[in-house]
Amino acid sequence: MRLGLSLREVVRRSLKLVAERGNREFGLSRAWLADIEKGMFVPGTYKIASLSTIYQLSIAEINRLYGFERGDIVTRRPLFRPPKTHLIESPEEQDDLENPLRLEDVLARSGVEKTDLLTRIVDIWGDVPVPLLRHVDLRRYLYAYIGTTDRTMAPLLPPGTFLQIDAKQNRVRKGPWKNTGTHIQFARPIYFLDIRTGYACGWCDIKDGILTLIPHPDSGLSARTFRYPGEVEIVGQVTGIAMRIIGEEFEPIGRITGQTEAKK
Repeated sequence: MRLGLSLREVVRRSLKLVAERGNREFGLSRAWLADIEKGMFVPGTYKIASLSTIYQLSIAEINRLYGFERGDIVTRRPLFRPPKTHLIESPEEQDDLENPLRLEDVLARSGVEKTDLLTRIVDIWGDVPVPLLRHVDLRRYLYAYIGTTDRTMAPLLPPGTFLQIDAKQNRVRKGPWKNTGTHIQFARPIYFLDIRTGYACGWCDIKDGILTLIPHPDSGLSARTFRYPGEVEIVGQVTGIAMRIIGEEFEPIGRITGQTEAKK
């Protein structure tokens, strides 16, 4: 009624979408539209896309018609933390209207231009520590998450830790590593690896074409070896971390500078 569209015209426009996308799922029929108006069922993904395009509504507005508010998933997803270590992808474009974080003001102050990374952190932790926002630089660094079942670097980097990775530092540096007291465990570079079947994080050593992934001595795990570079790729060096330690409190650890110092 607002747009002056008849059911016949809506059907006609949906057929144009079918032709443009080459997918019949975008098509709408008069009977289907009548059933939707009667509340007989909820439209699926393709149909919602068609309705959004034809009626000039955002997908969030359509979802709201069915009692699904923006941010509903984010408030529940911290219960389902990923078990495997992985890189956090950040798309080139992010629709702020669809963003469930409502962190626009904080992001503006911190200089962060994209929010997908923060969305994923909220999905896992439930909220975002402000000190972490100040160090997020998506143009310079990659970011990753240590899965709930990955204890390779525990207790130094326990499961649930977020990593900042400098992809330019993708060659394993050789020791010896000097004992500098409390920061001895950060004296040796920590690397993030693509092991083809997933990702891994730890100390590394390369000799005679074999890369050895060295776990933390207190993890209880054994070292793993890979043919280099056939079976493993060095994504980059871990240069910063952020972790949760006690209850709901955060202990953000800033950039790991040089070879021996970790800023707290």
